[in-house]
Amino acid sequence: MFVEPGVQLLFFGLLGTFGPYDTEFYVVGNAVRLMATSALFGTASVIVAERSQGTLTALLATPTPAAETFYGRALLQGVSGILTGVFTLGLGVVVFDLDLSYDAWGWALLAMIVTAVSLSGLGLLLANISLLGTDPNLVLNIVFYSLMVITGANFPLSDLPAPLAMLGEITPMTHGLEAVRRALDGDSAGVLPLLGQELAVGAFFGLVAVVALRRAEIRARRTGTLELM
Repeated sequence: MFVEPGVQLLFFGLLGTFGPYDTEFYVVGNAVRLMATSALFGTASVIVAERSQGTLTALLATPTPAAETFYGRALLQGVSGILTGVFTLGLGVVVFDLDLSYDAWGWALLAMIVTAVSLSGLGLLLANISLLGTDPNLVLNIVFYSLMVITGANFPLSDLPAPLAMLGEITPMTHGLEAVRRALDGDSAGVLPLLGQELAVGAFFGLVAVVALRRAEIRARRTGTLELM
């Protein structure tokens, strides 16, 4: 949980020494991006674990809709993501001696919580692949590493081609990351509007994920892929 973030922090932090943007830009961007590890891979692994343990069929047979059950677990994965993000950001402050506005850490934490909820919706949407009996790792990795580019983690949206910048605007994490940056820069007034946008994007993905998961559940029952490894 902490080894990989630490290694990536060192890489991107040192990149700030030679790259076009400063160290703080890379550290903050990748601290938030690493929250997606739990939100994406952790959420998908919940369904994979249920299938491997032979309990997926029993879970889907309960009166509680599977979508609500898995969404609750996705939010728990978001908690793990928040811890990862806070640890990575704190380590960046210590290792690279970043001069961040400590008075605004409360706003930054709020922004990270909202971002984690938003990412959980995306993670649950991608977890549908697991329910259909298909290995989701390829898609998860493509999405995870795409977040490095289109969300502003390593490149400002203004430096991206227009289509990628537009895609970033409707992707979970983009507005939440910008809210974290502004909070740590002491611009608390600009945080709430960005969090409103992040919540809207996250709510959309969460709603689509719940609907898609219900449809995937029906299809999995019909095609017999519930226990397919």
